[in-house]
Parts: sequence; structure tokens; C-alpha cells
Amino acid sequence: MYTSNVHWLDELWVNAQQLKQSHLDLLIDATSLDYPLLQELAEQPDGTKLAKLFENTPEVAIADFGPLLLRVDTAQRAWLKTFISAVDCNKHVVALFSPWAFDALAEHLRGYTQAKWNQGRSEGVLRYYDPRMLLPVAETLTPVQSNAFHAAVISWHWLDRDQHPQSLPGNYVRHAPTPANGPVMFDHPQVANLLAWTEADAYRVDRCAVPQNYGLSRNESLIRHLYRSQIAANQKGLKEPEEREPFIEQWLVENSPFVIDEPPKALI
Repeated sequence: MYTSNVHWLDELWVNAQQLKQSHLDLLIDATSLDYPLLQELAEQPDGTKLAKLFENTPEVAIADFGPLLLRVDTAQRAWLKTFISAVDCNKHVVALFSPWAFDALAEHLRGYTQAKWNQGRSEGVLRYYDPRMLLPVAETLTPVQSNAFHAAVISWHWLDRDQHPQSLPGNYVRHAPTPANGPVMFDHPQVANLLAWTEADAYRVDRCAVPQNYGLSRNESLIRHLYRSQIAANQKGLKEPEEREPFIEQWLVENSPFVIDEPPKALI
């Protein structure tokens, strides 16, 4: 069901009250964020808590434009409503509920922005803080990795590509020992799985694909359908574009309710 940004925020405050919390924790992906967020936070007299998660990482030079963790209490509720109303939440905002102290939570989440693969020879950023990638990342983690990643969190919340509210349970256990906080070490199948999501979105953008082109009704259904086509190409061992792209095109023809090669033209 379509949910406005403001209605979603109101529901988050209700959830916070039920958990007896007087604040909301928000992960903001500041990449391409068209809003003067840091400027407004600096001007707030009450001071929303802020942590730039790329600080103390190899990406420190772009910390202002990376993931930001905010802890917003009820005194800043009006400001938060203004911010949430002005941005694309389904691209930039993940909410989470955590009983951890703010600094400990920030350090935990900072560690999970870092990933390694190729037995540690390669490294990069794990973009779980992008609401479009949180679920794919969560589905890719091993059970041990998942338990550690979710240890600080009661639940995660975001708006999906269809502006529908989504949630994911965390793994917070009172009095449990604090887990190691990254970087995450991925094996080859995990890396291939995450790349399939990235390639699926690139395919969608390159071809201006919409759900109706493939007999689907939702954007989330479309991206998962395109992801499965990428996985099918992986399973065939197809790496070169001249082999991979025709296979994906044919896979979509055979596995979609129907395929429209181009948008219908308006009748004159």
C-alpha cells in the first residue's frame, strides 16, 4: 500500500513509543542528496546527534556525502518532518530501532560499511545503508555474519521502490556480548550475488524498463525479476557481454508473463 513519507514517519514515532524510546535512529545515504542536511543540523540549538560513518575509514574524504547516522529525539520532531517531506526516502533513508548508546551504534554500523573479498585482497564499500540495498545485503550474509550485523538492531524500516513500508527484524539480545563489527569478508558466490543486484538495476536504467514491460505491476517485482535473470546468466557461466546480454534478453522473454519490446505509442 502506498504510504507518504510523513505517514511513514508518524508510524515510526508510534513504534518508538511502543518500545519506550524517545528518539529515532536514521541512516541517511547522503550520496546525491539534494538537501542542506549538514547545514541544518549545525544550526539546530538542541543538537541532533550525528555520526559520519565514513570517518575513520578509507572513504573519509567523502564522509559528508556518505552514510550519516542521526539520533533525533522528540524535540526535533518538527524539523524531522520537514526533512522527511523533502527527500526521496526510498533512496536515502533507513530507520532503525536500537537500545545501544549512540556512539557504540555508530561504531558498529561504521564497521559494516567496509567489505573485503578475494580472500582479503580486494576491498570496498558495503552499501547496506541504501534502502534499496538493505534487503539484498541481508539476504547475502551468512547466518554468522547476519547475527553479528543485526546485533545492535531491534528492527529496520524503509520505504521500498513502490513507496510501500517494509521492515526487517534485527537480532538484538539483551546482555549479549558485543560482536565484531566488520569489515565483512565475502566469498565469491556472495560477491556475485551482490553484483547481480547492481547489474539488474543497471539493466533497468539502461533500457528504461518499467514493470508493465514484463507483465508485472510493481517496481520491486521488476528489480527482483531482473536480478533472477542475472543469476541465471551467472549459473550458465556467461561473463562476456556478447554472450550474457542475449541470454538475459531471451531469459526474460521465456520467464515473464509477457514482454513489450518498446513502450506503446500514443494513438493520434
